[in-house]
Amino acid sequence: MASKEQLRKIALYCDEYKSITNDEQRLTSSYEDKYENCTNCKHYSDNKCKLDLIDKVLSSMSMEEDFKS
Repeated sequence: MASKEQLRKIALYCDEYKSITNDEQRLTSSYEDKYENCTNCKHYSDNKCKLDLIDKVLSSMSMEEDFKS
C-alpha cells in the first residue's frame, strides 16, 4: 500500500491521472483533496487504482531516482 505522500507523487507522474470533477467529488474538505492525488482520480476507488498503475508508476519513479544518483 502506497503512503499518502507517494499517492501525491504518483498523481504527478501518472499519464492516466484524471481528476474527479466537482459534481463527482465526495463531500470532503480534507487537505489532500485540494491537490493532485490518486485518491481524487477517476481511476481510484476502494483504496486501489482500477488501472493497476500504482506499482508501475512507483517503479518508474524509483528508476528515475537511480539514474540521478
